Amino acid sequence: MSKIENAGLECSRCGTETAHDVAYAGRLLVKVTCTRCGKTIERDLRAEYLADLGRRVVTKPKRMFKRFCRNPLGYAGSLPKTVPAKPMELLSDVRLVWDAARTAPHGVRGRQPGRR
Repeated sequence: MSKIENAGLECSRCGTETAHDVAYAGRLLVKVTCTRCGKTIERDLRAEYLADLGRRVVTKPKRMFKRFCRNPLGYAGSLPKTVPAKPMELLSDVRLVWDAARTAPHGVRGRQPGRR
């Protein structure tokens, strides 16, 4: 599911440090919104998101096996709750990324800071 966190950042419109909602799709920062004035910065990350999704799909079996080895009963008990939720989480991420791409200013693309 798209993950929204809060962060104290300086808003370019307000000119002061205020709380911001920071939205992630998977591991990619997609959108930052000032909670005071509503200014939103969105980026077109469709290509980066698809590449990240591909990596996550390929590594999923290994990550699942590691979790199973650490706590077999806890892992097995969590499956009935987590498996049905995954398609909705993926749909939420895809909507966030495509909506941000649609509303991002032309040419605003970017990589995740610190990632190549």
